[in-house]
Amino acid sequence: MSSVWVVGNHVKVEGMPEDFKILSYNFIVGGCVEMILESTEGSRFFLKRRKTQISDIESEYNFDTGSNDESYSH
Repeated sequence: MSSVWVVGNHVKVEGMPEDFKILSYNFIVGGCVEMILESTEGSRFFLKRRKTQISDIESEYNFDTGSNDESYSH
């Protein structure tokens, strides 16, 4: 699986040429994070990664007890 970097309210995925906007995220059992991402063209993608594969995630967001289904449109 490719690495993921959180930059502001966007995500960079290793091997993909564009950034994706984070629409929602959710922690699941086993130390994983599920995210729904949106491309600049409006396509939506589901991404599931182990928390250890996501860089800067703690410093950019206050991930606390479980999920956040709020939109990150700024």
